[in-house]
Amino acid sequence: MAKLTGMVTVKVNGSPLRSKPGASLKVGGPIKKAEADANGFVGHSVEEIKPAEVKCTLLHAGDTDLITLQNIEDATVIFETDTGQSYLVRGAATEGEVEMKGKEVDITFTGQPAELV
Repeated sequence: MAKLTGMVTVKVNGSPLRSKPGASLKVGGPIKKAEADANGFVGHSVEEIKPAEVKCTLLHAGDTDLITLQNIEDATVIFETDTGQSYLVRGAATEGEVEMKGKEVDITFTGQPAELV
């Protein structure tokens, strides 16, 4: 029986973040579209190449530096599952604005399409 993913850890340049459960990963890469002609399905075309996207909510603590989080660029982000799979996103940067709401900080990283490592 296959072990199912329950928890994930998000790391930036090797350092784990205080991410809450519920972090998400879009692996990015080629986004395809089905193509058809008058006779029906022909194949798929690549519409665009999307970046990988990692979203998570961090718990804020006294040593959490929001400005440093906002300024992350050219980082290596690892999305590590508790089933042993890890996805690596190279050239990652903070996308949009880091937002703190109470004790939580929402952050999104984007970068090269993810690699299974």
